[in-house]
Amino acid sequence: MGDSRERMIRSAAALIAARGLSATSFSDVLEASGAPRGSIYHHFPDGKTQLAEDAIRWTSERVLAHLRAGTERTPAAVLARFVDMWRRVVLASNGASGCSVAGVAIDEGVGAGPLMDVVRAIFRSWVDMLAEQLAATGVPPERAGAIALATLAGMEGALILCRAEGGTGPLDAVERELVRLLPRAREK
Repeated sequence: MGDSRERMIRSAAALIAARGLSATSFSDVLEASGAPRGSIYHHFPDGKTQLAEDAIRWTSERVLAHLRAGTERTPAAVLARFVDMWRRVVLASNGASGCSVAGVAIDEGVGAGPLMDVVRAIFRSWVDMLAEQLAATGVPPERAGAIALATLAGMEGALILCRAEGGTGPLDAVERELVRLLPRAREK
């Protein structure tokens, strides 16, 4: 990926996470990335939709890489790793940022077409990865998927509340409650 293209994708992801898709313009992305004005349509000939798709795919790749790198051995540690990743986003942005995928989902609306299809696929991949990791720590597979979905839903909602509160308190509370959903640790 070219350096200016990559900078634009990273900048778009950050702006969408903080403002939403509708409030993120090409001008904002160019300013934040420092990319030359003429490069936007060169790298994204299909316009803002293409840039948004690339930005949320970029975000998803980082989330999945973070999860794959985990070596947690307990269900609570799996959940803590996922929530902590988002806690760092909130702290780094002083409570101003959330999830770029949610930023697109909120602005696109139900059944909005190909971009919403990408959003759904990304969220499903996160739930699947969390469920797989929870099952690997001993959570029964029939519970792992539901707990993974509740984790993602709780985390996304907590990110919105973190923006309103300007801190990580909602994430901390959601994490504590999610741990209560977990079956008791198995004896070793």
